[in-house]
Formats: sequence, structure tokens, C-alpha cells
Amino acid sequence: MNLLPLFALGALLVEVGMGRAKGALHCLVKGLTAFAVGVLFGALGRDWTDAILCGTVALLATVGLGDRVTLAATVFLAAGISIVHKLVVVFDRFVAAPSPTFLPEPFAALLANLWQPDYAFIWSIHTLAGGAALGALLVSGPRVGRYSRNGTPTAIPAHSLPLAGIGVFLLWIGSQSFSQPIWDAATLSAFVALLCSLVWTKWRFGKVDPSFTVTGFWTGLVAGLALGKVSFPLSVLTGTLSGIAAVSVSLTLDRHFIDDPVGIVSAEGIAPLIGLAVQWVGKVSFLGTGFLSWAVPFLVGFSVAWIAGRILSAFNLLRLAPMDEFAGADLRLYGITAYPEFEMREA
Repeated sequence: MNLLPLFALGALLVEVGMGRAKGALHCLVKGLTAFAVGVLFGALGRDWTDAILCGTVALLATVGLGDRVTLAATVFLAAGISIVHKLVVVFDRFVAAPSPTFLPEPFAALLANLWQPDYAFIWSIHTLAGGAALGALLVSGPRVGRYSRNGTPTAIPAHSLPLAGIGVFLLWIGSQSFSQPIWDAATLSAFVALLCSLVWTKWRFGKVDPSFTVTGFWTGLVAGLALGKVSFPLSVLTGTLSGIAAVSVSLTLDRHFIDDPVGIVSAEGIAPLIGLAVQWVGKVSFLGTGFLSWAVPFLVGFSVAWIAGRILSAFNLLRLAPMDEFAGADLRLYGITAYPEFEMREA
């Protein structure tokens, strides 16, 4: 687990790089706040590993919200997801026990057939964070200026794609912490997904889209962890599907006015399902095995984030004021910008 902070740092840098330049500082502060709250809740059990895991899932659940939500909202969202993470871990250990005697026999048999052990923190970290991110993005609404009055998406240039690329590299190195043996398969699927997203965006848009390649690599990495098997054909298939899904899921969300600048929903929420589907195709596991272990954390994470967001919104604590967001979260909230030597213009 000593490399896990690198994974969290990578996710943070991807968000900072993919967001607005005039909100870069707030992305950083928001991410560190979520991570700190998660570590605090995780440390209640006096387990440093669990503390870092809680911090990571809390950070991932708020990725993409950097120039939209307040720090108060970040604290509540991170606390809620940290608590749910602990419950998911407890439930997984309970189901994975040799004989869950407290459950009725038919229900215990159903869980034994459809639940897959959380072998690389796929359900308690990645799927949970992906569902929570979708709920948070949905309830918070799009960034100011993301859509025109007729509903057409408007491109908001990323702050620094090279910085996001560094973040992806750290994600790749840090993912060893989840499972070193599975990391080989995840690496192969991640790089195949990167190449596939390059080709796919060239075919769809006529030009290569670097931002989608970042999302594609991240999606392939997590899907490879969910695959759980070092197999060249299955890893290539996983990477190919991940590269396509990274683009398709983001475009689908965009059409429904769900503004996901980082592609966190596909990278953390949909990617594990891709890994499971390839397991079924490759007959690594029986059809349906593991679907329940994906669906439950995803829906629970979504529900917790959505409900918490609705409560925060009712008290006007969720979003930054529109003028603050338009002028730049950094200047409005902290009185400084990430790059004070440059003139910040609307991007």
C-alpha cells in the first residue's frame, strides 16, 4: 500500500489539469480536503492502510467538481463516502466468509454465486467512487458556460493536458498498490485503451482528442484490475472496449447535460463492469458472477452522493455562486490565483 498515495496524487493532478486554469487552486484545495476527511474517518480504526484507502475513495468521489462545489460540500460528500466505504468492506468480508450463517440459505447461495470478492478494492474503492461521482455530478449540475442557451455543449479548454498526463502516469504507478500480480494485466489493457481512444477519436472527430486519451488510459487501467487475470487476448479486449467506452460514455453524459470533465464516471464506475463482462466472455467466471458486487456499491455510492448533494443544495451550500465561478474560484475564494504573473482570461 505504500504506492497508494501516488494513485491519489495522480487523480488530483488529472483533475487540476483537465479543469479551468482559474480554478486550478480550488481543485487542489478541494481534492486535499476530501482526501484529509477520508483519512480522518479511515484512521478511526487505527489502521493506516484503511485510512489511505478511505482518503482515496473520498478524493475520487469528488473528482470533476473542482470549480463547482464549496469546501463545505466537499467535507460532507467525503465524509459520507468514507462511511459507506467502510460498510462496503465489512459487507464484502461478511459475504466472503466461508459460511454466512446469519443469512437464509437461498439468499446466502445467491450471494455466493453472484458476489465476487473485493480482490483489488474494485468494489469498495473504484465502483463506489464511480457511482458517487455520477450522483455528485448530476446533482451539482454543469459548469457555468458549459452549454449554450440552445443546449449545445461548449468546449472549455483544459488547464494543462501535460499536467493531466503526469497525473495518468502516477495513476499507473500507484495502481500497483491495489494488486501487484494483477497490475501486469491492468498495464496492458491501459495502454491498449490509450491507443484505441486515439484511433476512436480520430475516426469520430477527424482529429485526435488528447483529453479522451487520458480518460481512456484511466478506464483501461481500472478495467484491467477488474479483469483480475493476466491474459494477453483478454487484456487486449478489455483495453479495446475501455478505449471506446471512455469516449462513448462521456459523450452520452454530455448529451444529457451531465458535465464530467475528467471522465471519472467511465474511468471508475463503468470500467469495473467492462472487466467483469470480459471475464464472462473469456469464461473466466460464469455469466452474471460479480454483477451484484458491482451494482450494489455503484448504486449505494450514487444514492449517498445524490442525497447529500440535494440536502446541501437545499441549504445553498453545494455550489459556488455563479459570479464566483465565472470570475474564477481561485480569485473569489482565496484572493489569489494559481498563476498570478499571468492575466487570467475566460476559457
